[in-house]
Amino acid sequence: MERQGYHATGLNQIVAESAAPRGSLYYYFPEGKEELTAEAVRFKALQISNYMRSQLEQYADPIEAIYRFLLSVADHLEGEQCGCGAPLAAIALETAASSERLRQACEGAYQLTQAPMVEKLYAGGIPVQRAQALAVAISAALEGAVILSRAERSARPLRLMAEEVRAWLACVVAALNE
Repeated sequence: MERQGYHATGLNQIVAESAAPRGSLYYYFPEGKEELTAEAVRFKALQISNYMRSQLEQYADPIEAIYRFLLSVADHLEGEQCGCGAPLAAIALETAASSERLRQACEGAYQLTQAPMVEKLYAGGIPVQRAQALAVAISAALEGAVILSRAERSARPLRLMAEEVRAWLACVVAALNE
């Protein structure tokens, strides 16, 4: 679904690529593709959140931690030849207007993936409401940069965005300390 979208990915393809018996799919996901996708969105968000938290924990300074995390995303995209990325965006863009279940799954997924940034920024002295707003903005910048990187088949947009986010966060911290 990340590579070809929700509507272009059929249950037959999912069963074939998973090598799971067709009956298992319907046993665990009796409501079909929409239920499976909602669970996949939650699972992917948890993976992203855990990865992000592990990356952010490596640096005490929240600005450096977020910058290094963003660069790690650029490195990952380069390793994939910029053919993947933005798995949540792929589902959200395609289904949010037509499926309340998937819209809610994506909303919750984005909140889950923003939480580690909020925690890191708050621990670094940024008030929680400001940290939440910054996490939303960084998340939006990250999704956009991933999309641009996929279109260019280059991590250049991601690396540029990481530099701008670092400079922007430094200005925010400086203003808070005045």
